[in-house]
Amino acid sequence: MIRITEPRMKALAKLLALGIFCALCSAASGQAYPVKSIRFIVPNGAGSSPDVVARLVAERLSRRLGQQLLVENNIAGAGLVGAQQVAKAPPDGYTLFMGSASAMASNQVMFKSLPYDPVKDFVPVAGLVDNGPYVVAVHPDVPAKTFGEWLALARARPGKLSFAADAGLAGIIGKWLNKSAGIDVVHVPYKTIPPSIQDTAGGRVEMILISPIAIAPFASSGKLRTLAITSARRFPGMENIPTVAETLPGFQIGGWFMLAAPAGTPGDITQRLNHEVDAYLKEPEIIERLRNFGFSTSGAGTLQSLQEFIRTEQARWVQIAREVGVEPQ
Repeated sequence: MIRITEPRMKALAKLLALGIFCALCSAASGQAYPVKSIRFIVPNGAGSSPDVVARLVAERLSRRLGQQLLVENNIAGAGLVGAQQVAKAPPDGYTLFMGSASAMASNQVMFKSLPYDPVKDFVPVAGLVDNGPYVVAVHPDVPAKTFGEWLALARARPGKLSFAADAGLAGIIGKWLNKSAGIDVVHVPYKTIPPSIQDTAGGRVEMILISPIAIAPFASSGKLRTLAITSARRFPGMENIPTVAETLPGFQIGGWFMLAAPAGTPGDITQRLNHEVDAYLKEPEIIERLRNFGFSTSGAGTLQSLQEFIRTEQARWVQIAREVGVEPQ
């Protein structure tokens, strides 16, 4: 028989009490989250595609969590400041980030250095949008009724036609289109979306690369003519728009968004957020709403699947940048 002395018994009792206390605190902490409002940083302007999705998710999570998710648009430094803001925030679940294809993948090839590490500084919480394709649209006076006719026109007039797009993701996609199709359409960069649409609708620029929802009013009124979409297959609800890949096999690309948090955020918090977002994204109503905005989703995914997705997208953008000769700024 093993004899336990009184001092040893007291020490064991203290350890047991401490263990029970820590377990209770952990449980209470998990049940209590959140106890205050949550900041949701979007490194894009109000009314942009990421902002629209962020506000849909924020509205739902605010109701489900019992605390407000406050969307904050931080576009300073081409969105780099917003990403850095989250990367340096306490990993306590009270600062979240709208991670996009730009912030998490293409920025690495567009800038010589980033004030954050897309992999080390963040933990992916939940996928939101798998694919947000772009459309190729032209001014109605352009003598091209199909995407194939546009390519033929561009080949016949090298360096004489132009396309409007931002200086980021859409701009690189346009250059990749040039490379893939063997054409030379001049990129006219824009800092914001409205002027790019206005200039194309006004005939000052012949073509534009942009999200479907952004030009929907102009397309329906005949001020712009949509020729193709960059999704892999014809997009649900827009089946009348041919894909670029139908003319240029293999050309498929689009934006995507995910909910992210500072690295080190407790797993019980990220799992709860993932569960809430996944349930929301599988509701028929939200699937339809996202489709109407030109987005597709397959649910929140898992930490492992999201990490693998980011790695794949980063490698893809490195390849695209190499092909088109992107010079980091």
